[in-house]
Amino acid sequence: MARIAAGDEAAFRRLADREIGRILRVAQSILGQAAEADEVAQEALLRIWRHAGRFDADRAQLGTWIHTIVARLCVDRLRLRRHAPIEAAMDIADPSPDALDVLERARDAARLRGAMARLPVNQRAALVLFYQEALDGGAAAKALGLSLRAFWSLLRRARGALRERMQHDMGGSGS
Repeated sequence: MARIAAGDEAAFRRLADREIGRILRVAQSILGQAAEADEVAQEALLRIWRHAGRFDADRAQLGTWIHTIVARLCVDRLRLRRHAPIEAAMDIADPSPDALDVLERARDAARLRGAMARLPVNQRAALVLFYQEALDGGAAAKALGLSLRAFWSLLRRARGALRERMQHDMGGSGS
């Protein structure tokens, strides 16, 4: 990071190549739209380049710092588009509907996406960082700007809310 802060473009390119997949995955999981995830990824990389000198290895691991940037950009973007229905943003078609098991997995994934989309953004971000990105509790808490205790409480509420929404959807009266 010191080399990037000093303007070393080659070091930045290596970091960007190594982290872009994870950045896109987190952004798309939180936002639900590939195009928006691409924009967030570009903005995140720009912020990493511009603010590399602010990174403090004593306060956070590099991955946690990057996740913090991405999560905050996603939350900001979702706050700006609150007027748009999130369910529509999460509706991603399955490209291979030719086998029954693929159809069932797609239905289950759609139910999960729909249930995730109806969660508050902070709960959705907690689930994505902890389960999909496999961050430990401390790193996920830092990325979301929470104490570890507050993160575990948020994650517990998020799991409960997701379970409740999934059960409601399985009952056939989904919204």
